[in-house]
Amino acid sequence: MERRIFFNIGILILSGVNTLFAQKLLVETSIDTNIITIGDQIGLNYTLEKKKDLVTKLPSFSDILTKGVEIIGESVIDSFLIKDDLLRININLTITSFDTGLYYLPPQSIIFNDEGFSDTLLSRATYLMVKGVPIDTTYTVRDIKGVEKMPLTLFEGILYSGILLLIAAIAFLIFYYLKRRKQEKPFFKPLKPEEPAYITALRELDKLKAQKLWQQKQVKEYYTRITFIIRWYIEKRFSLAALEHTSDEVLIHIKKFDIDDINYSNLESLLNLADLVKFAKGEPDPEENILHLDNAYDFIKKTKETTSEVEIPDVNDN
Repeated sequence: MERRIFFNIGILILSGVNTLFAQKLLVETSIDTNIITIGDQIGLNYTLEKKKDLVTKLPSFSDILTKGVEIIGESVIDSFLIKDDLLRININLTITSFDTGLYYLPPQSIIFNDEGFSDTLLSRATYLMVKGVPIDTTYTVRDIKGVEKMPLTLFEGILYSGILLLIAAIAFLIFYYLKRRKQEKPFFKPLKPEEPAYITALRELDKLKAQKLWQQKQVKEYYTRITFIIRWYIEKRFSLAALEHTSDEVLIHIKKFDIDDINYSNLESLLNLADLVKFAKGEPDPEENILHLDNAYDFIKKTKETTSEVEIPDVNDN
């Protein structure tokens, strides 16, 4: 008898506690619809209303709400005050399913703590029915459709035309080659003999003179061009790698050839001044600019190869 009395008293106490916390915490569950077609996306929402000072721990969600039901993206949580001491929290989920069937959506646990007393409140469970895509039975079964010929596009027309023209050109060249070979005539004209180096060098000096670089304050470019022309000429005329050597090395090697003292002195003066302009920012006088161009002309003219030294290739040699 006494045990029953204590049991009833305990039930009354717990009922009072639950009533007390029901006043401080309320959880509601809502779903957009309980029936969807496979792959559809709907919203599942949990709404909490609680006293502002009540400590609660919200449920955490992963990618799977329950087996067969997936959560898309992250849960969206927002909160706002309804009254001065009453707070509403919304947890919004987007769910879907890719398998047909009836799914049980379990309740979610909300842990709360009030003045040292901890407990768990469960949300309302719900369900989700997932239906398959309806099959249209109004059409009869037909044979597999035959192969259709697609119309020729503009790109394909241009491509095929280009291939045909290329084949025609190759066929013409083969025919022309065989015909000329039969007549024992060369198919290609022989190359013209390379002109002497001094002609090329003098022509380049003429171009440099016409550009008037030093008159336009481009002194460094002016001496760079002169020395390049002279070095190129020496390399072609004397078979000396003048473009790869320093000025001192060029002057040492050029002594091996029949160069008179005046030309050698003028070449030495040109190369040394050019190095000074290019590497030490030297500023020669206008008279020096004119003089060194004239000396470059003289060096080429006085050291150019004679007619007997110029080897004219036989145009019939192949």
